[in-house]
Amino acid sequence: MIRNLTDTDREKIKDILIDTDNFNEEEIKIALELIDVYLNEKDQKDYEIFVDSEEENGNEIKGYVCIGPRPLTEGTYDLYWIAVNPKVQSKGIGSGLIKHIEDHIRSKNGRLILIETSGKDSYEKERKFYEKNNYQELVNIRDFYRSGDGLVIYGKYL
Repeated sequence: MIRNLTDTDREKIKDILIDTDNFNEEEIKIALELIDVYLNEKDQKDYEIFVDSEEENGNEIKGYVCIGPRPLTEGTYDLYWIAVNPKVQSKGIGSGLIKHIEDHIRSKNGRLILIETSGKDSYEKERKFYEKNNYQELVNIRDFYRSGDGLVIYGKYL
């Protein structure tokens, strides 16, 4: 069951971000800042966050996704964060979240989704996931974040 994020989901998402063992402390801090903006600033229009929760037990979070319109564009959205609980990875949770946001963005007359990710070898699984969901690599900038860590931007026209 995919639904909007609620206050009770925050700590569960924090645990997922830590348990994936793919995000550093600074990245987790930023992800939580976006969650806090979404939860505490009701008039903001920069972020939308959805969670996939157990239908029987809405307290169990399987994954989450954070999106928002790209500033100074019309119909272009960023996928800022997506993370799936390691206990249920490779079971279609991430792809279900992607399909949900694509449908949601289409309903808002969105036309393009961009995803920025790392070029590090440790992110190969994530890049393959985006490609499996029909996102194309649009940009690859070597040594963007730091030496040996490039920026890879994926995109998909809806």
